[in-house]
Amino acid sequence: MLKAVLSGTGHALPEKVVTSEDLEESMGFDKLKLRKGMAKLLSGVSERRIAAPGTNSSDLAAEAAGMALARAGMTPRDVEMVIFASVSQDLIEPATSNIVMDKANIRNAKGIDVKNACNAFLSSIEIANMYIRCGDVKNVLITSGEVLSTYVKMDFTTIEELRNVTSTFSVGDAGGAIILKAEEAADESGSIQTRFLTYPDTWRDGALLGGGTMYPRDPEEMYAQNESREIMQLNFNRTIEFYMDSLKSFGVDYDDVAMFIPPQITKYLVKQVMEFLMLPPERTICHVGTLGNISTAAFPVALSMAINDGRLTLGSGQKVICFGAANGYNACILYMEI
Repeated sequence: MLKAVLSGTGHALPEKVVTSEDLEESMGFDKLKLRKGMAKLLSGVSERRIAAPGTNSSDLAAEAAGMALARAGMTPRDVEMVIFASVSQDLIEPATSNIVMDKANIRNAKGIDVKNACNAFLSSIEIANMYIRCGDVKNVLITSGEVLSTYVKMDFTTIEELRNVTSTFSVGDAGGAIILKAEEAADESGSIQTRFLTYPDTWRDGALLGGGTMYPRDPEEMYAQNESREIMQLNFNRTIEFYMDSLKSFGVDYDDVAMFIPPQITKYLVKQVMEFLMLPPERTICHVGTLGNISTAAFPVALSMAINDGRLTLGSGQKVICFGAANGYNACILYMEI
């Protein structure tokens, strides 16, 4: 039988560092007579990376892909499938995967885009795993390029306007990529396991409404909005229950897991998930404080940086669990070996 194995990881971080104090100045906190420090207080984010003007999602995705290919010891010709998974994208059409492939010089592969809010990267791993296990492809590149700062409104005339977009205080830009390759296996041990569940009744809350057929040309709908407090609590409760059920169905022993990666939306959400699931702090990733909410790129960036600093080693068989949560509303969990 065939199974999908992680063979390479990569990340791309813009050079520009923007502190929460810088963000407040740009948003006009002084003009609105707001107390300094609120952005960090509400998000737990002290700084984030912001892409230079003119940077597209495909630029960060292609840069991260190059690092992943190098780590995997592969060339662009080895890639048989490319999945671009991101909230931001270069264009409505064609698929941004086409542009990434062109920039990465990948010429003999099929490419698709996957959209599923912050869970798009984890959805792509599930899809790539299926393609590999059925024998259709041997090497899959999954890559993300988030230029989420594009969707952050910076000019406000009232405090109420600002209050409606406080979730964007945590937003950052980044790219991440992984390579999955096919390997022969005697049994299912070490195979990628995933579970997803969608709660469609809250799809509108916190949505980025512009650009589709509902609001094709409304500039005011091109910015990210907040979830309501009530829906946030509802979705959190649903998600924790889903995580607990999933961990039980996977038969997870925490002592066997090298790294846990909770949703990197705000620092406080990471802490809440850790508390409810009783995750060990020394093996739980929280990079949102210095990178911000980088959405789909959070998981591959966390993997790549952990391999950089020696916390994880490719080919070691170390187990990793990633918890996903996304507007829509979607919950997911990924259990895999490195």
